[in-house]
Formats: sequence, C-alpha cells, structure tokens
Amino acid sequence: MFLKKYFNLFGILIILMFISMNSQAFSQVWTKVPGTLDYVNFLKFSIHNQEKLFAGSDAIPTDITTNIVNFPFFGYGFQVSSNSGATFSQAKLTDYSIFDIIESGEDASLLMVSARKQDIGRILVTKDGGTTWDEETKRCEGSSQASRFQSASEGDSEVFYAAMLNSTSGFRYSDDLFENCLTTVETNINSRDLAISKSNPKVLYLIGDNVSSARVLCSSDGGQSWQDRSEGLLNYRILSVQVSPLNEAVVVVGADSITPAGRIFGMGVFYSDDYGLNWRHAGAAGASVFDIQYHPTDSRYWAAAGGDKGVLISGTGGDYWEFSTDGLPEDFFARKVAIPNVAPDANGIIVYASIYGNGIYKSNRITTSVKNNDFAGNAELIQTVFPNPAENFISIISEVDLNGLNYDIYNLFGSKLSFGKFGSSNLLNIAELASGTYFLKISQNEKYQLIKFIKN
Repeated sequence: MFLKKYFNLFGILIILMFISMNSQAFSQVWTKVPGTLDYVNFLKFSIHNQEKLFAGSDAIPTDITTNIVNFPFFGYGFQVSSNSGATFSQAKLTDYSIFDIIESGEDASLLMVSARKQDIGRILVTKDGGTTWDEETKRCEGSSQASRFQSASEGDSEVFYAAMLNSTSGFRYSDDLFENCLTTVETNINSRDLAISKSNPKVLYLIGDNVSSARVLCSSDGGQSWQDRSEGLLNYRILSVQVSPLNEAVVVVGADSITPAGRIFGMGVFYSDDYGLNWRHAGAAGASVFDIQYHPTDSRYWAAAGGDKGVLISGTGGDYWEFSTDGLPEDFFARKVAIPNVAPDANGIIVYASIYGNGIYKSNRITTSVKNNDFAGNAELIQTVFPNPAENFISIISEVDLNGLNYDIYNLFGSKLSFGKFGSSNLLNIAELASGTYFLKISQNEKYQLIKFIKN
C-alpha cells in the first residue's frame, strides 16, 4: 500500500512538471534561429521578396558601444535565407565584415554592402543579385565605415545615402553607386544611423554621438542643407533614428549617455512630431537603443534593439515602448531588429533580433499591452483646419476651448515664423505668410499637436 501510494504521488509530480515545462515553452516569446555565426552585425528583410532575410555575421565581436569603434581586420561575410530564417546559404564575401546591405528599389539584382577588411572600409556593388561583386572600384574607401544605407528615387535616377561611423563628416550620397562619394560641409558629425521619409523622400534625419556638436540633423532638400534638431538632447549620444512612414515630421531616436571614462547610461527612446524641434521621452528607460524599425505595412507596430535591456516593442507608432526578453539568453545584447512583411493579427507581430554573441532570435507574435496615458490625449487639440488651402485666415476645429492656449507656426525648414495665444476666436490670420506649406503647433500644458496647412 505504501509503495502504491508513493508511485501515485511520483506520477502526479511528473505530470505536473511536464505541464509546467510545456506551459513555459508555449508562453516563451523568443526562440533561437539556427544557421548563423554568433556575432550578427546586421539583419534585414528584402524589399522585393518577403521571405528573403539577409544577415551579416562574424566569429569575433565588434564593440559598437565606444565612440570610436575598433573593427576586426577580417570578417565572415553575410548569409541569405530564402525561407524567413529556417535555413541559410553559405556565406558570401567571406574576407569581409559586412555591416549593412541595401537593395535597389528599382532593380532587384542591384545590391550594395558596407564592407571592411584589414581596417579599410569600402562599399561593394553587385549587379547580378550577388553572384559577382565589384571589388576593384574604390567606393568610399578609407578608415571610416558606412553604418546605414538608405535610398530614394529622384526622376530617372536613384540616389543612395550612407551614414558614416569613425568619421568627422558622417554623411555620404551618390547617384552613381558611390563611384563618387559625395558629402556636404554641414554634416560635421560621427554618425551611426540615418533615416529617410517614405512620405517625402527629400526629408532625411542624420544622428551622431556626444563628441559632435550636433546630435540630430534634419534636411528637407535631400541632404544638401541641414538644420540642427538637438535641443533637449545635447547631453546624450544618439545611436539610432527612424522616421514614420506616414508623417515626415514624426521622428524617433534611441539614446544613451557616455562619460569621459567610458561609463554608459541608457536613456531609452525619444519622440518628436515636429521634425525634432521638441522631444519627449517615450519609454525604455535604462536602454541604449541601437536600432529602430517599423512594420513594412502597418505603421502602428515598431521594434527596437535595446542592448542589454533586450528587445523593445511599440504598438502605438513609436510613442510608447515595452521590453520583451522572455526566452532570450541570460547574457543577451540586442543589436539589430528586423520585422517581416507578415500581417499583424490580434496577437501582434513577429520580430527577428540580432542577440550579439548569440546569433539570431525570432519571436512569437508579440505586441505591447497598453498605451502609456502620459502621452495620450493630444488628438483633441486639433481635429482639422479650414479652409485648407487658405488665403488669409484659417479656422481651427477643436473639441476643446482654445482660449489662452499657445500656438506656433513653422515653415518646412522648422523655422518659427509667428506665435501667440488664442483669444475667444479660433481664427488665425495668415495673410502675411508667403505662399507655401506650413505647420501649426498648438500646446496645452505638456501636450501638443502639429498639423500641416497650405497658404495660397
């Protein structure tokens, strides 16, 4: 009788342990993707094939937390998966470390990579989808390193842009595949990242470290001239930037702070909806945020790589963030993120993350649970302006009483042209403005909203 009772209890314990283990496995968010080396420098889905995933991996690490990065002399190239990371190809360009890749938006067979070998950075080009690479032409060759590519179509040509790390002039652009590696005199900045607006490809954002005088630069003419948008961020090092695909004025940056002795303090994510003129903290306190990406077709969902704080998720267009670490290895360091073009559902989105030193991890569907009320409630300040376009006056349609609230009017370059307070009327006189496009900002306490209008 005693033995029977003992074995019954033992069986129950085994069943409970089995249920517990399977429950934990089911609820775990992140699982490792096999087939790549440990130190993944970049992670990017193809814009032409939603199942193609590019990953550049090395066998030895590159410490990107320092202001001046010491790169390895040799690398291990990059790999391609044609099935969303289930399997990967043999590595390509195995003499090089590869830090980013970009496909031409017009020609799927044209690709460029940011490559480095023997402490020399360069850009390599293929015109046949990666079968052969031009290693002879010296494209942006030197001690600096392209850290991020972007592109935009202008007329019959495609212009490519690059942020440059380990440089005092961290911006390059070219319409001839970087055979001429052009820059502008105003970008005296050591840059890790840049972003280009999908809604207006003339609008670019370039970010830099706390050695440069500027942290965030904004251009509204394709990089030919720049305006400093660093006010409120001057004590920080800006590590990453992303601009909303729907609104060129909405920009999000990841930041930290580094002391002269090299001690790093993560500062999280900052959000602006007026071209970087004003910034507010959007969450992820304590995280050094190295990469920010949005879903290819649903701009509500964003993801970010938060270093030793893990992966960050936003379901509110980048203005509120939550951490996601369940299933990541104990010593995780999230360096890059990529979001596949898979439609969100009620459970959110799928995210891939480079966990530096541990390869690539893939999430189950994941989303944020709630929106932070600290940043909610701006929409009622302005419903619309009428008429738009307008000749002499605009009327602001609002759900709240605007009497006593502050307003500012900016041009496309972010220069404040007029300001004041509303009286008993919601009418604003714009007769003295030149014809063009402007932004009206209305503020209430720490809330504010921006809306575009046109003056005929």
